[in-house]
Amino acid sequence: MNHNDMMAAHDHADHDHGDHGDSCGHGHAMVFHAGVQQEILFRGWETTNALELFGSAVAIFLASVLYEGFKYYREALHANAVAPTADSQVNIAKNECGARGTCSGPAVVKYSMFSSAHFVQTCLHVIQSTVSYVLMLVFMTYNVWLCLALVLGLGVGYFCFGWKKSSVVDANEHCQ
Repeated sequence: MNHNDMMAAHDHADHDHGDHGDSCGHGHAMVFHAGVQQEILFRGWETTNALELFGSAVAIFLASVLYEGFKYYREALHANAVAPTADSQVNIAKNECGARGTCSGPAVVKYSMFSSAHFVQTCLHVIQSTVSYVLMLVFMTYNVWLCLALVLGLGVGYFCFGWKKSSVVDANEHCQ
């Protein structure tokens, strides 16, 4: 193959992949837009009018609120697991409580890697991570209305669940 044939093949290849998997036949511009025609996450989830976009925005808003609730639920489960109760025995290392076993600070529970509580937390972590990345992909549609629905949902979710949190810093957040 000579140089001109290679250049023609390269030129043809450059023009041939403008679709990038978009069913509308145009590339996905990475800029914010306010259009109503939007493909969301899957080929079957497409909006073609304002009512469909509004319904999708409501679904994304609710998913965002539930995401914040799920984060609180995971934290509450963990807090209940480490809180000492009268009928449960807590494993606390002697060097954390002193020689006489009196603790002045918070109790630290030692979990086994194969404990049921750790398994449940691992499963919940996988779910939280997945939902976090799915919401990130929704934001990456760059549709102003979907982004606004997502951010407002996170805000409402935090308002509803965040006041119960034991700490302001969220070490489990995946999209920061």
